[in-house]
Amino acid sequence: MSVADPLAQAQAQVTEALRGHRAARVIEAGCGARSHLAYPPGTQVVGVDLLRSQLRRNVETRLLVQGDVTRLPVASASADLVVCWDVLEHLPAPQFAIREVARLLRPGGLLVLALPNILSLKGLVTRLTPWWFHVWVYRRVLGDRSAGTEAFDQFPTAFRFTLRPTGLRRLIEATGLRVESLALYEGPVPQHLRRRHRVADVLLGAASTGTRAVTLGRYDTTLSDIVVVASRPGAGEAA
Repeated sequence: MSVADPLAQAQAQVTEALRGHRAARVIEAGCGARSHLAYPPGTQVVGVDLLRSQLRRNVETRLLVQGDVTRLPVASASADLVVCWDVLEHLPAPQFAIREVARLLRPGGLLVLALPNILSLKGLVTRLTPWWFHVWVYRRVLGDRSAGTEAFDQFPTAFRFTLRPTGLRRLIEATGLRVESLALYEGPVPQHLRRRHRVADVLLGAASTGTRAVTLGRYDTTLSDIVVVASRPGAGEAA
């Protein structure tokens, strides 16, 4: 699997980890209105979200529970997979949510985290601008007329700098989990901007080329999102 497609790689890791389970148990922590990954037939999926409005809109998941991702109403070591997608950036203390989702994993279980990259151009703009500006961008620039309504899938962000890639890795490893992969990629917002506005496509391309050149390929400001796959080592395995 090519690392050039981090989301496909994460999906492949999930599919492989759940293969052979007669009834794998998946917890989607902060499930929102939909799932972001596909699971094998027979998988038991439990979605937990703080907002009833999001749970009402989620028609994909059969078992839905209202709850806080920092105090999940789920037994320890009871899940084969935990998914926490676009949640951590909204929390004032994301380390507590990371500890909580790690608590749920059985030995050999996987954790998938997805979130914006705070060190990207999009991440820094998000971190440093007010919520009303985010709504304006989604409505006027990205063309999402649901922005600012109950149907909107975006929420105000706290976006702590502890969620930068190196800090995120440390937070995960501090729970005893092993990071299997941590990849940056260009997420849906810059991709949509490129498709919708020719000028944005040119500017983002120049930003990508420029930051890669200046940092000798170590940094690309357009890689707006992060996806992490971590595991709970089994008995006898080192973290």
